[in-house]
Amino acid sequence: MPTNFDKDTSPTDVDWDEFHPTSPYDVYVPQSPPRKRWSIFLGIVLYLAGQLSVSFWLPRLLIGAGVISAREAHEAAQSLINVLTFWLMDVANVVSVALILAAVLGFYREKLASLGFTSKKVPKALLYGVLGFVVAFVVTTAVGYPIQQRFGTDPTQEALSQATEAPGLFPLVIVSGVIIAPISEEIVFRGYLYKAFRDHFKPSHAIVLSAVIFSVLHLELLATVQLFIVGILLAYVYEKTGNLMAPITLHVLNNAVAFLVFH
Repeated sequence: MPTNFDKDTSPTDVDWDEFHPTSPYDVYVPQSPPRKRWSIFLGIVLYLAGQLSVSFWLPRLLIGAGVISAREAHEAAQSLINVLTFWLMDVANVVSVALILAAVLGFYREKLASLGFTSKKVPKALLYGVLGFVVAFVVTTAVGYPIQQRFGTDPTQEALSQATEAPGLFPLVIVSGVIIAPISEEIVFRGYLYKAFRDHFKPSHAIVLSAVIFSVLHLELLATVQLFIVGILLAYVYEKTGNLMAPITLHVLNNAVAFLVFH
């Protein structure tokens, strides 16, 4: 006797795109139902909690373990770039991602696919990432040059550039700035926050809003315009592909060239 149980009613049959603002691109297919608007605020709070909390406990832990000296901790507190600076950056990024994953997997009970982790359209994602980087490099160079000539280089970027010249720091700079930071930031800003904006705004608005948050939270005043442009392109390639590999590729290439060219 046929029953209702013979019919497949699994959640995978639900087209969540029906519940989201219409996209002009046929590739964006949200993998989960839309979240509440306060999920945007939650994502920002979790990111900042990971970034700021690390500076309170990690230096003491490293000093106690004999990994660093109290002098190095003092220099890092004075915004001087040293080994501890990159320890703090790396651990803060990992903690921020861990908090975001806890929210997505635990609180929202979603799968990693909702963060853009998918094996679909990888070649296309890589292509968009590379092309996006080329556009980002050309536009940010054109826009950033007059800003740099008028106001100088942002102190944070100048300090990082000088750190690449310090003995023994260059490999650590590359690992932190070219691998760990881009991957972790894309999970937070595009994987989580862009979806949060995308759940309630049409693509163009979501792209701009996510780029604003991305540029402001970097706290690099003189580089805000360039960061905003990069944020626009990162969100755009993610919107076009639905694969987090696209913005990660763009971000990795952008940071790699920034460090290697100016090294």
